[in-house]
Amino acid sequence: MTEYELDHFQSEFDPQTMAQAIQEDPQNKPKQFAILKTASFLAFSKGPGQLSVLNNNKKEALVAAFTCREELEKWPFERTGVAEVPFAVLQQLVERNDRLDGVVIDPFGKALVLKRAHLADMDATLASVQPRKELKLKATRDYPIGLPLAVKELCESHNEVYRVWLLAARGEHDTEDHKLMVVDFDGKGEDLFPHLAKAVRLYLRQGERLELMKADLRLLQIAQQAARPIYEKA
Repeated sequence: MTEYELDHFQSEFDPQTMAQAIQEDPQNKPKQFAILKTASFLAFSKGPGQLSVLNNNKKEALVAAFTCREELEKWPFERTGVAEVPFAVLQQLVERNDRLDGVVIDPFGKALVLKRAHLADMDATLASVQPRKELKLKATRDYPIGLPLAVKELCESHNEVYRVWLLAARGEHDTEDHKLMVVDFDGKGEDLFPHLAKAVRLYLRQGERLELMKADLRLLQIAQQAARPIYEKA
């Protein structure tokens, strides 16, 4: 990563925000887990799949990830190159390597440790969440400049993606619309959504919320009636 990219990097996920939100209302867990699952982090890397690991006082091996450059600079050990890594990649690295016990986010700040049991609980929680029936969807003309092209370029490298819609969505208790990207594709959201979120986040306004959902039959019907897709596989 360049110095400019490092200076301007800020993960979409904040451990303190998650802890506070869940403490205030346990029903916030799925939303906070969804933010984490689609977030990206900084990590020291020697190449694909070779990320820096910390051993805690229990001799557990944890992949080290950072939410910003300020946290990254606290690293007291030998430094290698720095990469931007989607959380899905961090999780897959742990799940595929028996020598790893989990992930630690901002290990030298207010550290968040996610061991294998935590990762499994997160997946189970998200899998149990039903689509929000009260979500109202409609077409939007508020396409941030450059976003459709970024989506197109990303999707052209993912043959499993067929169509993408950008809609305005509002939940029952929301006071304003937020953006919803409905994606028609084969496979699991955890394999695509982190890359899609990374591709489009630079085109969103500060504080603007974007939700990603895989298209089921109901969502496909609504999206097709509401708007034309911003991407369609050739």
